[in-house]
Amino acid sequence: MNWFSSISVVAVIKTWRLTSIITDDMSDIFKRLMHADDVNLSVFLTAGYPNMTACGHLIELLARHPAVSFVELGMPFSDPLADGPTIQRASEIALRQGTRLDDVLSLSKQFRSICDKPLMLMGYCNPVYRRGVERFVKEARAAGASGLILPDLPYESYSRDFAEALGQEGLAMSFFVSPTSTKEGIERAFETSTAFVYGVANIGLTGDIPSMDRGDFFRGLQNHRVRCPIVAGFGIATPEDVNGLTGLVDGAIVGSAFLRAIEPKNESLLDTTSIVQRAEDFLEPFNLNIK
Repeated sequence: MNWFSSISVVAVIKTWRLTSIITDDMSDIFKRLMHADDVNLSVFLTAGYPNMTACGHLIELLARHPAVSFVELGMPFSDPLADGPTIQRASEIALRQGTRLDDVLSLSKQFRSICDKPLMLMGYCNPVYRRGVERFVKEARAAGASGLILPDLPYESYSRDFAEALGQEGLAMSFFVSPTSTKEGIERAFETSTAFVYGVANIGLTGDIPSMDRGDFFRGLQNHRVRCPIVAGFGIATPEDVNGLTGLVDGAIVGSAFLRAIEPKNESLLDTTSIVQRAEDFLEPFNLNIK
């Protein structure tokens, strides 16, 4: 039940097992990703999608799955500007069914009760500010989260509002770099990120078809990689996508493709058993590549 192809496999995916996730220095945990021979697999799942019951079973599947090294749990938001249509639709459905931050934290606790893999909460600043940054960070830590990814968080706001709270609770933060980032922007991302640097593998929205050779972009980041792991996302959808990044990144995130795989296309596919089975089928081809 692994996610990577058995055809011309260059990267061998293995589980990144950690003895303890909640530590005083979260950055040390993520630095274990650095220069790994294997590409660590992360899966993105929108909290509450396609419904809370099914999502609970899916989070358990990802927690137990030997091919999944870490997880991104999406916090649904009404205006997800960086996300493509698949994740936008998942957020809309989750919100329409009443999914709130309390539900996100509950899923994080459920995940943590099963495994010690890293779990990053990914979303947008507005709900966090509404909750209260300090309160939310404490709750995230108590729920077993490993860190945050907030695509719309400016560095200045991070320094002013988040850095101290995250440091006190031992939670990590990831910032983004993309093919359009300036030299100064890339430098700042690697200096500031305490989990990993999120390398945008495609100019556009999540799930878009790549418009450039992503290998060239990541090759240009190798001098920075000694300081912080690089995890590729946006447009990562196939085994070939991941295999093509071997030696260039430390992890790869699949999001939209996974959500499309579990999306109920009709009423007969709405039951939890069917949803979880489609998730297992999506991950199945990659089990063969685990050492």
